[in-house]
Amino acid sequence: MQANPSKGSLLARIAVVLAVLAAAGFAVVHNLRETAKVKAVNRDTAIDAVTGSVLVQADGGFKEFKSEAAGKVKVANLKPGSHFTKGDVLVQLDTTELDRQIAETRRKFESDKARAKIALENNPERKVAEERVATAKRLFELGNASEEDLKGAQRALDGIITRLKLTEFDDQKAEVDFKVAMEGLELLRDKMRVVAPFDGTIHNDGAMTWEGALINAGQPVTKVFARRRIVEAKISEESFGRVKLGQAARIRLLTYGTQTFDATVVELLPSADDAQRFTVHLDVKADPDQLKPLSTGEVTITVDRVADQIMVLRRAIFDSDKVYVVKDGRVERRKLELGIVSLNNAQVRKGLEVGELVIVDRLEEFREGQRVRTEVVF
Repeated sequence: MQANPSKGSLLARIAVVLAVLAAAGFAVVHNLRETAKVKAVNRDTAIDAVTGSVLVQADGGFKEFKSEAAGKVKVANLKPGSHFTKGDVLVQLDTTELDRQIAETRRKFESDKARAKIALENNPERKVAEERVATAKRLFELGNASEEDLKGAQRALDGIITRLKLTEFDDQKAEVDFKVAMEGLELLRDKMRVVAPFDGTIHNDGAMTWEGALINAGQPVTKVFARRRIVEAKISEESFGRVKLGQAARIRLLTYGTQTFDATVVELLPSADDAQRFTVHLDVKADPDQLKPLSTGEVTITVDRVADQIMVLRRAIFDSDKVYVVKDGRVERRKLELGIVSLNNAQVRKGLEVGELVIVDRLEEFREGQRVRTEVVF
């Protein structure tokens, strides 16, 4: 019996249609799967850190410099924001009258000293007395004068010499008095200038006098702050015990947005403030100009570091110790044993292997056993 060709052709067409429908159904089901953003588990350094707030201080805070003497301001190097170094003259008073007084005092002393020297070396009374002693000795030796005459002449000479020595002593005392007076005048001249005792910067409103101004002794002339910075970090009581000298840190100041600066812990203060926070001093690797006094920010201090550890993103963890792993296209819930947990990452002691794909976004949209597509993020 001959087969019906039309019937066979119909069956073939039905088979093709079914195959197309099956393929379309598979494509639809495949396309309806959720796409999970995943990250491959890798090895990295586990870093344990504590955080705190930061306040930048100028060493010693803001200071006022005062003039120790009264007078007219001749020089005022007080440009706001300008830097100065130790020994720089910030304010100089006019010393013209004082310099004249110093010069006159020196001239008078030197004149009196020269006059006294001439009078001492060429004293006429002494010369006459010495001649009388010489004459008395000659006459005594010739038998024409008594021993008493000779002694009387010698006594007269000795009296003159004693008076001259007293005069010489007075001259020496006058020299001492002169030196004391000159020291006082020089000290007064030193007080007529304000000299920087450290490296610093003139405060924004630090110009408190000007050239030509008349000021009094004790009057403030400028406000300054030191170039040396003290960066204070406030650490909570529960974290302070983990902070040690020499630990590395990183600070971020609000002034500079996301920019960070490397730092080192250099001092631990032993007492807490009213909020039970302890103070840590940091040595920050930055130019003092970048560390504006009273600027604030945050610090991260590294208290432990373990190399070559299995790490997972912290945002991939839910319920404190669980993650979703995608294996063979299906979601698998995995319980972990965690170690160091930092701001962005967590150390995994057990529960994951290098290379496994962990869901890192929209965790609430997935459940165990769900079929998903994956998009690897880096």
